[in-house]
Amino acid sequence: MISHFYTASMNIKTFGTAGRYIQGPGVLQLVGEIVRSYNIKKPIVFAGRRAMDTIERHGLFDSLNQSGAIFTREVFGAGSCGPEACDEEIQRLSEIGRADGCDAVIAAGGGKAIDTGKAVADNLNVPIIVIPTIASTDAPCSAIAIIYTCDHVFKGVRFCPRNPDAVLVDTKIIAEAPPMFLACGIGDAMGKYTEVPAALRAGAKNRLVKPVHGYPTLLAAAAQKLMVDTLFTYAEEAIESVELGVVTPALEAVVEAVTLLSQVAFEAGGLSAAHSIYGGFTVLETDPRYKNSFPCHGGLVFFGALVEMVMDGYPRDEIVRVMEFGHRVGLPINLEELGFRDIADDELKKVAEAATKPGRTIHNRVYRVTPETVLSAIKVANEIGLTVAEKIPRREFRRKSTV
Repeated sequence: MISHFYTASMNIKTFGTAGRYIQGPGVLQLVGEIVRSYNIKKPIVFAGRRAMDTIERHGLFDSLNQSGAIFTREVFGAGSCGPEACDEEIQRLSEIGRADGCDAVIAAGGGKAIDTGKAVADNLNVPIIVIPTIASTDAPCSAIAIIYTCDHVFKGVRFCPRNPDAVLVDTKIIAEAPPMFLACGIGDAMGKYTEVPAALRAGAKNRLVKPVHGYPTLLAAAAQKLMVDTLFTYAEEAIESVELGVVTPALEAVVEAVTLLSQVAFEAGGLSAAHSIYGGFTVLETDPRYKNSFPCHGGLVFFGALVEMVMDGYPRDEIVRVMEFGHRVGLPINLEELGFRDIADDELKKVAEAATKPGRTIHNRVYRVTPETVLSAIKVANEIGLTVAEKIPRREFRRKSTV
C-alpha cells in the first residue's frame, strides 16, 4: 500500500542518486576499474590524514596505479581551517585541482571530506567518485554539500547540479571503524523517520534543487519506509558486528539503509524539523563548554527527530519506542547525554531561534512553527528522554575480541 503521507499529483517530480552505487567487502580495490570506465586520466584524491591511511592500506592507490591514472594526492584539512567543509578549504583544493589539470575528484572519509569533494567537483566541473570510510551520514550519494564556517557553525547548503558519479562503500572498512560512527549514521537516517512524512503531508518540494526543483516521487516515500524497517530490524545487530570488527548481512543492510536509502528518502522526499533543530544547536559549538565535546551530527539529528515527534503530537508510546531503540544502538535521547548538562533556557531559546529562521526546512509542515514551539518541544522531549534513560541504559560501545 502506498504511504498515506504521499499525495498523488501532477506536479513536476524529481529523483536523483549516485550514478553507480557499489557496496561490499573489498570493493575499494575496484576504484581502478571505475576510473578506467569513466575515462578518468588525472584525478585529485583527497582525504583526512586518518582516512588517507585507511584507503592506502586497503589498496586504493595500488588500484589507481594499476589503472594507469596519474593522480594528485592531497590531505583534506591541510589548510588554515583544518578538516572543515568550509569555503576556504573548498577553494584551496579547487585551486590545486585546477593547477594540476585534474579531470575528476576522488573524495574519501566522512561527511565533511565528502561534502567538500562535491563542492570541489562542482567548481572544476568534473566527475566525482565518493569513498566513505565511515557510515556516519547519508552524504555520499547526495548532491548537497553542507557548508560551515571555519569554526564549524552552520553556514548554508550548496546544491550541486548532479549527484556523485560513483560511490564505493567498502564494508570491510566500515566494520573496522569505531562503532560510534555507525550509530551516528543510524541517528542521521532516523531523522527521516519524522521529516519525510512531515514534508509529504505539507506538500513541500524535495531537496533536489538543481537543475529543476520538483516534488517527491513515489520511490522516495517507499525508500523512507524500507529504511525505517531495515533500521528497526538490523541496527542493533549491525552495531554488534562493528564492535566485533566483522562484516555480516545485518551490517550490509544497515550500511545500505544509512548511505543509500536515507539519501533517496530525504533528497527525493524532503526534510523538515530534525535537521533544522540540528542546525540550531550548532550555534552553541563555539561555546568553550561544548567545543571539545560537541555531539555528532547524527546524534543531534536523532534528538531533533524526537523533538519533532513531540511537536507533531506523536503518541507517547511511539516516542518512547524510538527512544528505547536509540539507547539500544548508543544514541543520546536527552540534553544531558548530548553534553548539554547545565544548558540554560536563554541558550535553548537561541537554538530554537536559529532552527526557525526563514527558509529552514522546519517550516515544511502543515502548521506555523515559532521559536516558542521548538523550545517547548525540546523541553518535553528532554523530560521524556530522562525518564526513558532511567529504565533503558544507553549502550556503551566496546571492541570485542573475535577469537
